[in-house]
Amino acid sequence: MAGALSVAQGIPPAKVVSKTMRVDHGRPVVVVSQKSVLVLEFEKEPIADALVPHPGQDIRHCRAKYRYQLYDSTTGSVTNGEGIVQEILETVVRTTTGSQVKTVEGSNTGISAGEFFLWWSESGAGARSWIYYRADSPIRFIQQPQQITFESVDREQFQRYLASRNVREFAAAGKTVQVIGPAVFSGDLPTDAPVSAVIDSGRVLSGAFELKLSNLATNKHYIIESSYELKTGNWNPVHTFIAHESKHEWSDPLGKDIDVTFYRIREGAY
Repeated sequence: MAGALSVAQGIPPAKVVSKTMRVDHGRPVVVVSQKSVLVLEFEKEPIADALVPHPGQDIRHCRAKYRYQLYDSTTGSVTNGEGIVQEILETVVRTTTGSQVKTVEGSNTGISAGEFFLWWSESGAGARSWIYYRADSPIRFIQQPQQITFESVDREQFQRYLASRNVREFAAAGKTVQVIGPAVFSGDLPTDAPVSAVIDSGRVLSGAFELKLSNLATNKHYIIESSYELKTGNWNPVHTFIAHESKHEWSDPLGKDIDVTFYRIREGAY
């Protein structure tokens, strides 16, 4: 099928709690809900092509081209489409500490596909973007895998993403922690291989993330890895153990200047 994403003006209103992710152009972003998967890619292009000349003074007009695939598990259909988002900002106040800008009429930054709705903003013209989504949206997780291409995502890959259900989030004091697992992983994704371990509880407290696991399989290897940006695929082991009993507690200090941290809990050999 072919389709087109609709667009709407502006970023999320100030009163709406939203989440943010910076993404690279030329690599797909995968967005997953309970019943759908959106694969969205912004075109990488020269700065001169991404910036639009504008007659107004102190106005920056940037646009980005995108394409997408949307998989709906209820119908088994895959919808393809493309479009353009654009952001037109006027600088109204300049100070020694920064500038104040306002959105100019003509900006179209909303991206809507099926049950998904995202907002777009420039990060680096033609190369990087910010995407925003409401905290109460149906999105279960969002990532920019390092190893896949837009063309390589097929129906089997869509179904694998949809089956990745071991994802939980914890937030407090301006810090957000997302935990994927416990699970058996294949590349960046948790598989549907059965595991007995579960997250008993988790919390952000006094600048650290505290985690309690239960129902661990005796004598199994478990590896907890961390990353600050899912899109990098750069997971670093921060804790490994062999389960000698069914429960395990662990904590990790959170970076003072880091607002979002990701962990994944792998079951299997080191």
